[in-house]
Amino acid sequence: MRKHSLPLLLALTGGTLLWTGCHRRHDPEPGPAPCATAQANPLRLRFLESFGTPTPDTAYTKQDITFEGPGAPYTRYEWQIGNDPRSFTQPKFSLYFPASFTGSFPVRLIAHRPPNLKCFPKDDGVDTLTQVLTLVSIHDRRAPVYGKFQGSNADAPRDTFTIRVFSGPNYDNPNNPAASPYDYLRNLSRGCQSPYFNIGLVWRGIRFSYGGSDFNCNTEAGAGYLSTRDSIRVDYSQFESAASLKRINRVFRGKRQR
Repeated sequence: MRKHSLPLLLALTGGTLLWTGCHRRHDPEPGPAPCATAQANPLRLRFLESFGTPTPDTAYTKQDITFEGPGAPYTRYEWQIGNDPRSFTQPKFSLYFPASFTGSFPVRLIAHRPPNLKCFPKDDGVDTLTQVLTLVSIHDRRAPVYGKFQGSNADAPRDTFTIRVFSGPNYDNPNNPAASPYDYLRNLSRGCQSPYFNIGLVWRGIRFSYGGSDFNCNTEAGAGYLSTRDSIRVDYSQFESAASLKRINRVFRGKRQR
C-alpha cells in the first residue's frame, strides 16, 4: 500500500486537515430500580412508656405501656400480647401493667396491606413481627436514664454543662432507712441546684416540674428521654428570670459521662 505524506494529504483535502471525532451520547444516569429499596416485610412496631417515651425492649411496671404499629399502607391489625386472650385490632393502644407484673413476654403483630406483586410476585400482603418486652419492678434502681449527661441547650451550643439524674435518700424522711428513695434531677437549667424536684421517672425517661425560684431555679418543667443508650434529649421551659412571667422553651441534648 502506498503511503501519502502529510503535504499530499493536505492537498487532497483542500489544504485543510479534517479530524473525525467520536461524539459520545450522554444519556441521563439511570435511577434506582423501583424494587431496589422495597422490603418483603416492612412491618415495624414500638413500645412507649408513660410520657410517650420510646423504649426498644424494657419498661417499668405500674404504668401504661403503649403498643404502636405503623400507619399506611397497613389497613388491618391483630395484636397478640403474651398470654392475654383478648384481641386488639387498633394500630395504637395502651395497657396498664400493675407492679406485680414482671418478666418477659412476646408481642406479636399481624398487619395487612395491599400486596406488592410488582416486586414480590408471591406477596400476600400479610406481615408478621414479634418482639419481646421485658417489664421490671418500679422499685428497680437500674434504669438507664440514671446518670450524668454533658451537653448544652440548642440555643447556646457552646455553653456546655452537666445534668444528673439519680436516686437518693428520701427528701422528706432522710433519716428513715425504710423510707423509699426519691429520684432527683440536678443542674437543669444550668445552675439550678434544687434539693428536690418533683420528678417522675420511667425506664428511659423523666418528667419534672419545680415550683420555686430559689436555688438558682426559674420554675423549670419538662420531660426528657434517652434517644440512644448514651444520649439524652430534654425539652423544658423556664421563666426568663425570677422576676419575669415570660417562659422560655429550651432543648437540652447531652452525652453520658462515664
